[in-house]
Amino acid sequence: MSRRLPSLNQLRAFEAAARHESIKLGAEELCVTPAAVGHQIKALEQSLNTALFHRKTRKIILTDAGRALAATVGQALDDLETAAANARTSDLSGCLRITVAPFFGNRWLLPRLPRFLALHPGMTIKPSLSFDYENLGNTDFDAAVRFGAGAWEGLSSTLIFRDQVRPVCAPQLVEGIGLPMAPEDILGLPLACAHHWRDDWVAWAEAAGAGTRKSVDAFTYESRAFMFDAALSGQSVILADPRMTSADEQAGRLIHLNPLTVERPHGIHIVTDSRISDPRIDLFAEWLKHEARSPD
Repeated sequence: MSRRLPSLNQLRAFEAAARHESIKLGAEELCVTPAAVGHQIKALEQSLNTALFHRKTRKIILTDAGRALAATVGQALDDLETAAANARTSDLSGCLRITVAPFFGNRWLLPRLPRFLALHPGMTIKPSLSFDYENLGNTDFDAAVRFGAGAWEGLSSTLIFRDQVRPVCAPQLVEGIGLPMAPEDILGLPLACAHHWRDDWVAWAEAAGAGTRKSVDAFTYESRAFMFDAALSGQSVILADPRMTSADEQAGRLIHLNPLTVERPHGIHIVTDSRISDPRIDLFAEWLKHEARSPD
């Protein structure tokens, strides 16, 4: 019996747009134009004879049918990705030496590495935690995991995930205050940010409907690690990705003050020397993306 399935390209375009809630960002992930993604989604809607999105002026919102389909398709694509990775790893082995920023390594990557090693017992990942941006062309490192906008001269980068940030702080900073808090009340609290990402608070305030702002008064730290320390110690409210705060939120060390989450242009990338192609790094990058989409 033949399967009656929509086009895989249509499903991939729909799933990417649904996950980002943006045709533009979905197109960037797939390395195609927004018009191409829009065309694939319209073709999928026609084949299913149902609307998958409500199209607003500046955004798209999933319909009930679209939300149900997105959840199923997302899981199915994850399963296909894992199956394909498992099928092509029989001849992949050896040690990958990767330099990783300590904040991301300790908070997210290292606790998950045993899962990768269990899936790929022939491979070893040797992470080196360092604040330095190593010159990959002149070191023994095979790759780097970096946080940024993805443009590093002479290097190839693969996006793992973009930051999706919401306000969090230690419970003692807002003791006795009901949650969720109104955006204006949050902006009146002591705020903090990292040096290179001062626009995050502006973007969040605008998305929250707190007015168009050129700046938001926030204490600036040199690194995200110091910014997180300020939140954990009860000094400040910060904007953080739930993937970075989930363990602290589950333990009660942090709470989110408002569910509004804003996607930012910077995020986590795996970076390699542009002159080198290593299928083991491609495999590791696909696994990182799968982990980033999976619940803890």
